[in-house]
Amino acid sequence: MRTSAHMVSGRGDSRLSRSRLLLLLIAGIAALLALAACGEVDSSTEIAADGSGVQTLTITISESDMEKINGGAATVESTIEEHNPGLTYQGMTKDGTDTVFTLTLEFTGAKDYAAKAQPVLAAGDLTKTAEATFTPPTPPFSSGYTLTRNFTARDLTRWAVKALVEEEKIADGSESDIDDLLDQGEATVTVDDADLDRSTYPGTDSAAVWTNAETVSFDGVEVVTAGAEDPAADSYLRTVTYELQRAIYLDAKDDFDAFFEAATPEGGELTPAGETGTTWEIVFPAGTAEQVAGWTDTALATTGSVFSVEVAPNAEDPFSIDTRVVDTIECTVACGERGHLEQGLEVPVGFSGSTADAPQDQAAAGTEVVALQGGTEPQIFTRTIGFRTASYDLVVDRDGGGSLTMEFSLPAADDAAVTAENIIAFLGEGTERSETDGVVTYTRTAEAADAGEFPGALQKLGFDGAEGPPQVSVADRGDGDFQVSLALGVNGTLYEKLGTDATWTIRGEGLRPTAVLQDEAGTAVLGEEVITVDGQHGVLLVFSAERTGLSAGVIAAILIVLALFGLVIAVGIVAFLNRGRIRALLGGTAHEPAAVDGPGQPAPATDQPSAAEAAAELPADTPAPETDRP
Repeated sequence: MRTSAHMVSGRGDSRLSRSRLLLLLIAGIAALLALAACGEVDSSTEIAADGSGVQTLTITISESDMEKINGGAATVESTIEEHNPGLTYQGMTKDGTDTVFTLTLEFTGAKDYAAKAQPVLAAGDLTKTAEATFTPPTPPFSSGYTLTRNFTARDLTRWAVKALVEEEKIADGSESDIDDLLDQGEATVTVDDADLDRSTYPGTDSAAVWTNAETVSFDGVEVVTAGAEDPAADSYLRTVTYELQRAIYLDAKDDFDAFFEAATPEGGELTPAGETGTTWEIVFPAGTAEQVAGWTDTALATTGSVFSVEVAPNAEDPFSIDTRVVDTIECTVACGERGHLEQGLEVPVGFSGSTADAPQDQAAAGTEVVALQGGTEPQIFTRTIGFRTASYDLVVDRDGGGSLTMEFSLPAADDAAVTAENIIAFLGEGTERSETDGVVTYTRTAEAADAGEFPGALQKLGFDGAEGPPQVSVADRGDGDFQVSLALGVNGTLYEKLGTDATWTIRGEGLRPTAVLQDEAGTAVLGEEVITVDGQHGVLLVFSAERTGLSAGVIAAILIVLALFGLVIAVGIVAFLNRGRIRALLGGTAHEPAAVDGPGQPAPATDQPSAAEAAAELPADTPAPETDRP
């Protein structure tokens, strides 16, 4: 009996629990219903062909929902009038038992529409940026209208619900309920009384699209522009190439023909597709960057195209020139969803990269097309100016000294772009500049008396060795046979400014190369007096050489002997000219005057008797000797 009673008692508790649960569920549903939407907002947007229009917002609140609002319709209307952020309030009306509040937003175009919607969104604490576009028919691409906008009717009325909640006008309403208190109703868009269908709905980062347009587009469009290599001239030649299916063309042949004709600027040239062709081409006349952008708008049924080219030295390297190209093109209409746009620059070969390896004859090298990314940001092409040719004249003597003269050349136009001041500062002190026939050459020389000085002098010139300083060594192997080892090349900083056109001339002073023993590059050529190496900016070379001419010691000895011999000759001449005096000094006859040969001088003294002594020895009657003197 107790067991039965207990069982009965258990059933009663179970029934009670289920009843309580049901009551709680009903209460919860009631609470949800109490907090359910208090109304609905419908939207109708009427647009004229020129893009102007008006959006009408109608907020409908049923009689039962109105009971949840403290003060009813009067409270709603006063809230709208007090907090309205820019809409036009048209008033309150009754629709049966429902109350309808009407607001409108007028606009002159898509930009004005978005601008006026922005403060309304902000008043509802929405952070999105209002966006709207209106696209009229653009034959042959579109036969109807399209409207896009990224805001809804509920977005435009959120401010009113927010104000009612914050002022505690809605029973049991809270801030978290704001987005649930007003439902999105019907939304319509008409243009010139023609309905547009909604093809997509707005999302967090996307816009809703209404359209009645049937669209076609090109399969592809290519835009190539020439003239960017000389922006100072501000003259550009643009070519637009269209790819279009033949069937699509034939379906709207008159419209496409009219479009191509209108897209061809005065002075331009249109090349239509053949009878079965699919490619059309328009070549603009040469024009400024601004003109080219305007013609592009027409050629692609768009607006806002921008084309510009600017050239400026690189901030970090005076040898580099930056060309900044902006090529902004919107191809939404002409390219559609399935077409693609390709943009490019037609420039001379070597337009970017290093000029050191650019073709010498640009006209013969021709042009190439480099791709452009498009967009609003500039695309930078860097042209590094370098020396076109390099020559190295290396002289080595038997003591391991010698000289190295390097010459670097570039066109005068490139020299002007970099400036002689920058080039000389780069190459270093002692650099000399010369110009001939439009080519500028910079020369610098290093000299050293012996092997100890040569590596340091070469380093100052800009050379390194295979591992460490440059190496120039001369080994005397006897019998006039020598071995010369070379390991040197320009350093990395200098190498970056050089092309592939390089020549070495290696010769000896007092040495004649006789054989190349080792050549790492394999390009050394032995001549009668010199070794030449082409296409290299360094040499790893070993060669044998024979003695030529006299050594410096022998030459010095010869000079000394010649100096002594000259001194002896000079002494002999002086002695000859003063022989009489010297004889007198040596013979002791001091009374005799020194004999000096020369015109007007007395003859030298002899051992014969004087004239007086001879006369005294003659007889008295001896006549005096005849004489020529008076």
